[in-house]
Amino acid sequence: MATTNYTYRSYSMEYGTFLGLSWGLLFLCYVESISYNNGLLMMLCLLFVGTSLLLPFMLALRLNRKLFIIGERLSYIQGLFFSFSMFMYACLLTGLATFAYFKFLDDGSLFEQLNNMFTMPELTSVYQQMGMEEQYKQMLDVLKDIERMSAFDKALGLFNNNFMFGIVMSFIVGWVASFDLKKVIKK
Repeated sequence: MATTNYTYRSYSMEYGTFLGLSWGLLFLCYVESISYNNGLLMMLCLLFVGTSLLLPFMLALRLNRKLFIIGERLSYIQGLFFSFSMFMYACLLTGLATFAYFKFLDDGSLFEQLNNMFTMPELTSVYQQMGMEEQYKQMLDVLKDIERMSAFDKALGLFNNNFMFGIVMSFIVGWVASFDLKKVIKK
């Protein structure tokens, strides 16, 4: 029986907050590992990648189990709305975190380090040996263009990326949130 109770909307805000914190920590670990050339932070970043990919499914399954206990379940459309709004809350929180980082913490260090990495003589010679001088110059031009963008524009670009990821993942996570657990769990 599909639920007529709309309490799953409050769960989407709560779970979206957890997901947004996970994405925010992933972003901060990634940019700080590049800014300070820290391998330990990059390993921690890989841990957050796994967590960020599994967390939406775990939270959707948790909601599904909570509803199963009281004898209800979400329809696929309700699960889709739940997952879409969960991802949108996560996008908003992550967008705020990235904006705050670029506005108050970065001070150009991320793009300075990226420029230092991409202009190393060894990397330049590798691109020349592969015959990709033009692509290498284009890459450096794009990096300079992104560096000149405002903090809001950089955060908006990352928000758009997360938004598209959230839309695609909503269809799969919505299925997990609406899966009929009676098929798996026998009372």
